[in-house]
Amino acid sequence: MKLSKIGTFTATTLICSTVLLAGCDQTKSATADLDRVLGVASDSMTKFEGTEDVNKDNVMEKFSSTYQSNLNSAQPPLLPGTIGVTPAKDGSLLSFEDKNNNNIQDEGEPDLFKLEVDSENNRLVASSQEEVRESGFSGTGLLMGMLIGNMLSRQRATGANPAAKRATPRKAAPSAKSRAGSGSHSRGK
Repeated sequence: MKLSKIGTFTATTLICSTVLLAGCDQTKSATADLDRVLGVASDSMTKFEGTEDVNKDNVMEKFSSTYQSNLNSAQPPLLPGTIGVTPAKDGSLLSFEDKNNNNIQDEGEPDLFKLEVDSENNRLVASSQEEVRESGFSGTGLLMGMLIGNMLSRQRATGANPAAKRATPRKAAPSAKSRAGSGSHSRGK
């Protein structure tokens, strides 16, 4: 018995769809808008000045907690799941997908992005595997001085150099002309 053309097309489509879906990486996490991440970081730094019981030994952990809370309460949400934040040995703040919401990066919880201070160029740097974004900052106040001093001290100890990172260009939205197709109607009447 021969399959009709529609039956053959349906079977081929089903097979190709199955192969494509099987090849997709289901563990790949979403990416956050790093410009919004920098905005949250800047706001967190401003609000951090009012934090109590901060000293040079716990400043990174206290700020990490504030920053994490602000990342997760951003509206609209930066990512669908919970974002965890941990201070890294190199002075950066590493954000990860906290799938079980325990504030600890467990096996299988991928890195999302990191936040670094580049004192050489007076900027904050947010980076992921795909891109690097930057924003100027003016950290003032006692607690911000402690935080930035702690981050810079860790950078020096590990040899980290955020000044070497260059921002990637922002992905431009397609223009109306490119969305219109060939552009044959672009001259008007």
